[in-house]
Amino acid sequence: MAIARLSTGERLRLALVRALIVAPKVLLLDEPTAALDPASVGVVESLIEARVRAGLAVLWVTHNAEQARRIAVRRLVISGGQVQEGDQCRAISL
Repeated sequence: MAIARLSTGERLRLALVRALIVAPKVLLLDEPTAALDPASVGVVESLIEARVRAGLAVLWVTHNAEQARRIAVRRLVISGGQVQEGDQCRAISL
C-alpha cells in the first residue's frame, strides 16, 4: 500500500513505528497523537510510556494540557515568550 493512501492518523502511527524500530536513545515527538482517535491515543501513550520505563528519553510537544498531565514526568509551558515549569509555572529566563 502506498503511503499516500494512508490517513493522517495512519501516517502518524507509521512514522512512530519507523522511529522506534531503530531503537533511539532520544525521541522528539511533535503532536504525535493529534490526528488519532481516543483508543489510538491510549495505545500510543502506553507504547511510549513502556519505552520510557525501558530508558528512552522523550521530548513530547502537545497542546493538550490533559495529555501533558497524564504522560509527563516534567512539564514546561511556553507563555508570553517565556518557559514556565510545572504546575507552579515558575518563569525561566531565556
